[in-house]
Amino acid sequence: MGLHNIEKTSVFYKLLSVSAKFFFNLFYRRFIIVGRDNIPEGQQVIFAANHQNALMDALAMLFAYGKPVVFLARADIFKKPVIAGILYFLKMLPVFRPRDGAETMNQNYETFQHTARVLKAGLPIAILPEGTHSPIKKLQPLKKGICRMAFLTAESEQFSDEIMIVPVGIDYTQYSRAGTDLLLIYGKPIAVSEYYPLYQENPQKAIVQLRLKLSEAIQKLMIDVRQDQYFRTYMKLDQMVESKNNLSGHEARIAQFYDTQSFVKKMDVVVADDPEWMQQVQKETQTYFNALKKYKLREKLLQQSLPASGGLLFSAIMSLILLPFHLWGMLFNYLPYKMPVIMARKVRDKQFLASLHYGYGFVFFLIWYLLAAVVIYLVINSVMSVLLVLVLSAFAGLLAFYHYLHLLRLRGRFGLWMLRRKSPATVDQLLEQREHIFDLLKQKDLIHPGTFTRR
Repeated sequence: MGLHNIEKTSVFYKLLSVSAKFFFNLFYRRFIIVGRDNIPEGQQVIFAANHQNALMDALAMLFAYGKPVVFLARADIFKKPVIAGILYFLKMLPVFRPRDGAETMNQNYETFQHTARVLKAGLPIAILPEGTHSPIKKLQPLKKGICRMAFLTAESEQFSDEIMIVPVGIDYTQYSRAGTDLLLIYGKPIAVSEYYPLYQENPQKAIVQLRLKLSEAIQKLMIDVRQDQYFRTYMKLDQMVESKNNLSGHEARIAQFYDTQSFVKKMDVVVADDPEWMQQVQKETQTYFNALKKYKLREKLLQQSLPASGGLLFSAIMSLILLPFHLWGMLFNYLPYKMPVIMARKVRDKQFLASLHYGYGFVFFLIWYLLAAVVIYLVINSVMSVLLVLVLSAFAGLLAFYHYLHLLRLRGRFGLWMLRRKSPATVDQLLEQREHIFDLLKQKDLIHPGTFTRR
């Protein structure tokens, strides 16, 4: 499919989409979607999300919706005809920015004609209106393009049809790594028609007001640190004050997100009011986490009771039992797993790491398993045996990955147990440092109910 029939979906696109979504769901431990009922039925819809993780943000919007979505992307990546053809096939349209040259801005009108056709055909448009990603969880100023596009699309329809902008919040537990959690939240839709009269009277004022409302809507759906110079300290403190509750799985992750969002908002208020207090907290937090790093410990280890020898022994035995499956999964899947890591080593912008690991991994795993299927079939000459071996190998690969993470945690618990035996005074000092930070947070009423502090 090309530019002039981008709203149509080919069989090959559907196959690619299904395969990519399957690998996407394997890439993340959990892909949690909240607020699906906020997507209007039978309306022209534009999705607008915060931008933190390069390509993964766009894929999250696509796979969360579950049906084809047309994306708007910066125009400079469409310069080469071959690349442009691929991007059109992937349902992407170019948006020209002022930096592309004033003479190119008129080409946006052609893009908006395409978006009007796409919306009328029932496909939603998706855009990342910040225009850039950031390692800090903070909403950057929104570009005017999304609002201008919405109004020009409405204008091309003589303001007869409704256009709804659905704000979207995206949050990663670790944006650069696989095997973590991805949370996507749909907010309440914004009816662009509310601004039609103002736009006809004063277009710039309507664009500014719609952009402001959209910005406020997205902020409510994400972690938005306003005091961004303290971002890393905020995230370290958030680890420490994480609430303990009886929830598990998706519910626990959602509850954790809202706890973090609440904590960040409170911290922003307190820091603005008492910067000297924050400087003390930052200094002591950095000292505490440096000590943890020195002894190769993680903060979560000190949120629990100190590990007992019996529990460590049981975990070690279970890991030994799983070791043959771990080795099978690791050896069979090592090459397609390792190649993306090697190819992405020189990337400086960590916001691209997950995208490159996912993209390269999707290609390498697909080729590897196809080649393995051919070789196994030539040896066994049985289609069912080939499928069985590949399915078990894929399962063993997932087990190896998560078992490796479990072994890292087990090593940390064993390290704490050894440190407690060899130097109990060191562990006591770490706990005292931790509790002193909690005392500072309690001064400002920043401890969540259920946070585990003193032993």
